[in-house]
Amino acid sequence: MSSKFQYIDDGLSEEHIKQICRFLDTPYVIGEYQKWHKFAAFKWWHKREMDKNYSL
Repeated sequence: MSSKFQYIDDGLSEEHIKQICRFLDTPYVIGEYQKWHKFAAFKWWHKREMDKNYSL
């Protein structure tokens, strides 16, 4: 693959993430939201890259 993955931060503050967890009634764990958000962004990027390769 010729392109590189670049993560774009969504700009949510820690306080905002805490409020989201409180609203969803899920426990807040420091860094857990960021870890899964980056992982999901990578998976979507990787799928798009693979689709480009297979569409040729």
